[in-house]
Amino acid sequence: MMPANSKYRLGIRYGLITGIIYILLLVIRYRYTSSNPVYFGLFAIVSYFIILLLFFFTGIMRKKELGGTGETKDIFQAIFIAILIAECFYVLFNWIYFKYIDPAFWEKLKAASLAIMEKAKLPQDQIDEKMKSFKDVDQQTKPRGLITGYGTSVVVDSIFGFLFAIILRTKKKVPISEVPKN
Repeated sequence: MMPANSKYRLGIRYGLITGIIYILLLVIRYRYTSSNPVYFGLFAIVSYFIILLLFFFTGIMRKKELGGTGETKDIFQAIFIAILIAECFYVLFNWIYFKYIDPAFWEKLKAASLAIMEKAKLPQDQIDEKMKSFKDVDQQTKPRGLITGYGTSVVVDSIFGFLFAIILRTKKKVPISEVPKN
């Protein structure tokens, strides 16, 4: 059991919260936007911005926990822990969803995408090119692909998290009485 003032507690708490919100956003995306690839893609972008905002909020809360001042390292640590947990939720949910809940998901999305492109009367070579991207999806949803995706997501999210920590950092103000005199 962690002490009440553990430096990891906040990152764990917000990682769990972000992970749960991530899953809710994925359920909405997979269940309600997959019939239209345009909405599916737009919702994916909006969802990712929401997740990034939650990581930023984690940094804000860590800075507040530190008394309103914090170094980049201290703020980033909480954000990084939240990223590790949230992305783990993402990978586990996707593995369960695509393996057990809706194994035909990508085939349905592929069919919906094909129908929209044919309705838009795109040239066949463009359609073929776009359909090639669905071949890689099967590999991405297997354990090895999920682990690779986890690593990539952690790296990308960490870049944002580090930028957030830099934005949020503030150094402690030194009282005038402690300033060295020349």
